[in-house]
Amino acid sequence: MSYRPGQGLSDEAVARLKARKTAAGVDVPAEDSNAQWDRLLGTDAKKKLRCSVCTRPLSEGDQQAKRVLCANCTGSGVFSLDRAAVAHLELGCPIFYYCMRHVKPQARSEAPKAVEKNVSAPAAPVPQRTLPVLPRGVSIQEHLGLVVKSHLPLSILSVNLLSHCYVRVANQPWNAFAHCEEAHLAWELRQPRLAEMLRASKADVLCLQEVTMESREGDEEWQLPAWLRNMEGYTAVQQGFKAKEWEKQAERNQRVCGHRNPTGVATLFRSDRFTEAAPCKFGSGSGLAVFLRCLDAVPGGEGSMEVAVGNLHLIGDPERSAEQLKALNSLKKNLGKQDLRIICGDLNSECEPGSDLGKWFAEEGYSEVPCGSSWAEPQKSLRLDHIFSRRLEAVACTDGLTPEEVASGLPCSSVPSDHLPVAALFGAVVKTKCPW
Repeated sequence: MSYRPGQGLSDEAVARLKARKTAAGVDVPAEDSNAQWDRLLGTDAKKKLRCSVCTRPLSEGDQQAKRVLCANCTGSGVFSLDRAAVAHLELGCPIFYYCMRHVKPQARSEAPKAVEKNVSAPAAPVPQRTLPVLPRGVSIQEHLGLVVKSHLPLSILSVNLLSHCYVRVANQPWNAFAHCEEAHLAWELRQPRLAEMLRASKADVLCLQEVTMESREGDEEWQLPAWLRNMEGYTAVQQGFKAKEWEKQAERNQRVCGHRNPTGVATLFRSDRFTEAAPCKFGSGSGLAVFLRCLDAVPGGEGSMEVAVGNLHLIGDPERSAEQLKALNSLKKNLGKQDLRIICGDLNSECEPGSDLGKWFAEEGYSEVPCGSSWAEPQKSLRLDHIFSRRLEAVACTDGLTPEEVASGLPCSSVPSDHLPVAALFGAVVKTKCPW
């Protein structure tokens, strides 16, 4: 008997180990056997040496080279997992999404080239849809059955409202909207449609960009417009700029656009389900962080669900990605160490995996909800509005633009803004105390 309880290894076993350490490599067997394995597997049975990652049996070549990892786990096509980037993730969907963003595409044989035709540029590729669709104009609350009973539901909608300050400004061809009818651009016609769209969604959280602020009667302080401040069932939070900053932006819009109104972002949340867990924060660029505590009881435990929601409107110039990253890092700092997080808004980028923004979200452990295209001019569509989440399971989301909407461009009869709203329904797992 090699090992003696309370006494350690026998002298014979120690001598055998020393002999193996000093033996030549060819004399050390790749397999081993002992009496214990004989009892379990039968006399003369040998235990298989397996890869320490995937647990597949090691090949003869791997055994002779005395490797502990198989070729499948050490090949040139294998992505090296960044442990620091995934240290906060649990096994399951979050790590799966992280790996999928970094996987290297397999080489494919070239397909025969299609005959070139004089057609417009195709729409940008969209993430493969694997989630049920949230229909437009229908309350998200009607789809709560998609959330498992052990999770708390959380729905969010994000949309750029298209401020009237930035419509058909003289000497600015990028907002001329030559393809649009006047009825689709007039604010007095679009505003009621936008309000009805937001109310009909019944989303728990509304993240709005390009909100046109208005001044109080006889006061220089800028505030949200009345139709948002007084939206029934919601509490509104606006970007917390100082009066001097709002005034500076108002003067800029007066000079450049001809309208003396500043614009910003605003977040609204349902008063019957949420309350502010901490004061909101805002940082570099047009961004707002809101910290919400759910009033619903946590299934099967104590405590409450808290979530941080980042609402962003990034600068639209792709050549200024450094400023976009600065705004994201500022928001990251404001979100603190909150476990459950959502970042959404008009990011003015498709956030492709290889882009600066795509890399940022991947390295921070965020998963993107596949909402599809959200902006269009005639015959061209882009994915500029996004919803990213961390430690939340998306169970449904809105679809992209229809072919008719892409053909006509936005705004149009079915979309009262130049951006389509993006929405998602999540199931939140809340950490609770051990019940015993």
